[in-house]
Amino acid sequence: MAEAAYLTIAEDYARRIRNGTLPGDAQLPSHAELAERHGVSRSVIRQAIQLLANQQLVRTIPRRGTFVVGQKQARRPDPVQLDDDVDEIRSVAHPIRRAQLAANLITHYQLRIAELSGIRQTAIEDAHDHGMSIADIGERLGLSNGHIG
Repeated sequence: MAEAAYLTIAEDYARRIRNGTLPGDAQLPSHAELAERHGVSRSVIRQAIQLLANQQLVRTIPRRGTFVVGQKQARRPDPVQLDDDVDEIRSVAHPIRRAQLAANLITHYQLRIAELSGIRQTAIEDAHDHGMSIADIGERLGLSNGHIG
């Protein structure tokens, strides 16, 4: 199944922000411009921007626009925040809204997991390129029988 358009757009902008192509404090185009550029509706763009905001990569200032968060402004997520988020979602009375909020949080963490998996894979490849055997890498990572999966 094809990935939702908002996820693809959010992943593209997240990558561009993290690699510096979109520098801190850069203003993103308007929602209308982004929708036209990507051939999607404004609601898809709003979802993508919300994901980026949840990752603390952008901030939206009403009537001014959406801006990339500078590296010095970016905060490391608080592990306790996840518990708070889950508790807050549990407390929502309306079941459909509760399901939507849970799905949004899942999507956020799936994006983070995918990013971390990529970082891990690149590090493993770098270690292998620098002469470490796959078995040695696996052992150092605490994986059984040196298998990296």
